[in-house]
Amino acid sequence: MTPGTSEQLAAAAQDARALPFDTIFVIGANGDWKHLAGQRVHRRHNGGFSNPDGVSMCIADAINHQTIIAEASDLIAPGAMDQGELYLQRIAICAQHANR
Repeated sequence: MTPGTSEQLAAAAQDARALPFDTIFVIGANGDWKHLAGQRVHRRHNGGFSNPDGVSMCIADAINHQTIIAEASDLIAPGAMDQGELYLQRIAICAQHANR
């Protein structure tokens, strides 16, 4: 697997099917999957969802093969400037849900 780039994400902005296979991205804190921010994902090969609005992505470190449906705006490139803040943002989101 190779690390994804911001250029690849930009190319898939209008059609998630343009997200490449065998490429690692990181779930960002600004998308639909805030509670999973910072987790590494890659595009699912066999089956799953594949539409312009989103594609199936496997969470790389999940022991249960957890899959999400993501679009480019849900993801960031590994090593992106805002990736370092994801852990703190994830803690804050979890704390908000715990206080409900």
